[in-house]
Amino acid sequence: MKKLITMMIALALVACLAACGTAGGDSKATEKPAATDEQKTTNAPVVTDEPAGNPTDAATEAPTDVPEPTATKEPAPGADIDAILIDFEVEDSYTCYAGAEATVNAGEPWLTIVSGPSGGDNIVLHFDEGAGFDSEEYPFIAFKYRVGYGHSVRGANHLYAITGGGGPTPNNGWWYHLDYVADLDWHTVILQISEAFPETDSAWRSLRTPTVDSAGGDLAYAWMGAFKSAEDAEKYDAAFNEKYGDKLVKAEAPKIEKTEVVPDLVDAFEETVIDFEDMEAGANVSGSDLLHYVGGLNNSVYVERDGGIAAQMQFDSISYYDIIKSGSAYSISFDLMNVSSGLFGGFIFNWGDEGNTSRNFFEDNGLVSPPGLTSASSSGCGFSFAGANQVVIYVPVWDSEAIKLSVASVTVEAPVDFNAGYNTFRLEDDGTSKVEVYLNDALFVTVAYADEGFCDAPTMYEHYYRSVTITGSDGSELLKTDKAAFSIYKSIAFAGRAHQVCFDNISFKNK
Repeated sequence: MKKLITMMIALALVACLAACGTAGGDSKATEKPAATDEQKTTNAPVVTDEPAGNPTDAATEAPTDVPEPTATKEPAPGADIDAILIDFEVEDSYTCYAGAEATVNAGEPWLTIVSGPSGGDNIVLHFDEGAGFDSEEYPFIAFKYRVGYGHSVRGANHLYAITGGGGPTPNNGWWYHLDYVADLDWHTVILQISEAFPETDSAWRSLRTPTVDSAGGDLAYAWMGAFKSAEDAEKYDAAFNEKYGDKLVKAEAPKIEKTEVVPDLVDAFEETVIDFEDMEAGANVSGSDLLHYVGGLNNSVYVERDGGIAAQMQFDSISYYDIIKSGSAYSISFDLMNVSSGLFGGFIFNWGDEGNTSRNFFEDNGLVSPPGLTSASSSGCGFSFAGANQVVIYVPVWDSEAIKLSVASVTVEAPVDFNAGYNTFRLEDDGTSKVEVYLNDALFVTVAYADEGFCDAPTMYEHYYRSVTITGSDGSELLKTDKAAFSIYKSIAFAGRAHQVCFDNISFKNK
């Protein structure tokens, strides 16, 4: 009996202790264990990739996940406008050429295109990932652009159409000339396709646009698309400005510290005469050990005129292979005949390496309006033959107001008809102050140069003569500028673009 009572008392104490150990919030079991030098082992569940299981007799409900809020994508500007817009964030929406690169930089809602090492490249922008659109349904193309500081866009590249029927093509009606404004600000362009590209078919796919001439220079497009009306394009531009107006601001001119860059030079011209007599009439013009040939359309051929073989240039150029060091004096003569009028056709001398690394002098540099009268050189002095006796003489200059290269030019009447036959030019450079240009042994014009230093263009690091004065045979002043980019180095090139001009008997002498 005593054993039974003792066992009942023991069972009651165990039950009491068990009840006390599971009591509510006052239980010491919920307190944080005191820190000790040794790690304590507890009954806390181990964290694993899967929930720890504590099976009980009663089923417990599985914890429910609380849904996280999903990010809502902001509507695109002008989402209610019926348009075919190019998505610049899709790399397949554009194709770069000749080393140019394009990207959408973080925090910038626009496409930035950086020119390759030769400058003057192009980019093709594809509508609707290349599928294109019907220009009868969407008769307007519009875009917003900004040209980087100190850069210019070569006008001769134009805007070229690419449709189901072909392109890009140099044929009229397939390209449109746009004077890009290089003032560091954004500009909107709206083009009616039937007026800008009247010869194209309606199956529009892509638009080829030029890039800036300077190597590493930048041009940006904020947006580009095809629209059903000019009003729709204006509404889209307004919506884009409302969304990104805080970013679409005029860029500031960078602070520039320049260190002179000197190109690879040789001491003097090789004294020789190039007469092309070993060439076959009708064959394509090619290069040689001394002449660097660059083909555009490879339309230049050797022709027989006045009993001799000459190089007839068109959409191509040839230039003396090397650039001669500063201070060198020379005499260069050649025979010239103007065969047809059109865009640029002529010669250019004393240009530097900057902006001319490709040596494609047949291009138009877009520095004058209308385009076509000047060669693709950012420096030197050029002669372009505009008519029977008309010669456009020009020098690239830095326009500080427009923040880009331009040209100072003058049209001079010659006492001869360049279309009637060959005439002989002779350039006499004393190496330090002037180039006298003779026509059939009579002084035609004098190009005086002075004030060596940097051009103000931010992307030009060679030295130039900044002051240039051109005077006529009677000493009268025809042109004067103190902003010239007339190279301190010696060089010469011959070229034509949509314009045939013949050169023969090119003679090089050092003085």
